[in-house]
Amino acid sequence: MDFFHSTTTPTNPFHIVDEAEACAAVLIACLRANELDSDEDNAAFYTTIKSRNIFLGYDPEKLVATAAQQFEQAGSPSALIDAAIGAIREQTRLPLFYHCLDVILADGVVTPRENEVFHYLKRKFRVEEEQAWKALEVLLAKNKL
Repeated sequence: MDFFHSTTTPTNPFHIVDEAEACAAVLIACLRANELDSDEDNAAFYTTIKSRNIFLGYDPEKLVATAAQQFEQAGSPSALIDAAIGAIREQTRLPLFYHCLDVILADGVVTPRENEVFHYLKRKFRVEEEQAWKALEVLLAKNKL
């Protein structure tokens, strides 16, 4: 399965309405799009789920389980992002974009699929070109340490 296409078509297209659940879903989509790391090894993902204000008051394990179920229902990372984007406020999108980059770049390598994810998120979150590339460069440098 590639980033944009699913091997199955969701029978019931859905939209996530809770912002925290939507953010977790986008992060899961990024995690599942990563080609080199296993889900369990991505510390950036779990640190974000456990420590960010948007997730306060939520059980991290339940958020991850819900997002994983939503991923299965959506059928692809892009479909899950599409289902979640409407619940994410404008002011939340840029910080979430940075966290998404941190998750997909945790291994310090940009694979072709991760490059697709980067461009898709940049467009969906309406991140300016220069700002997106600077963020990518900074996170690549950070993750090589």
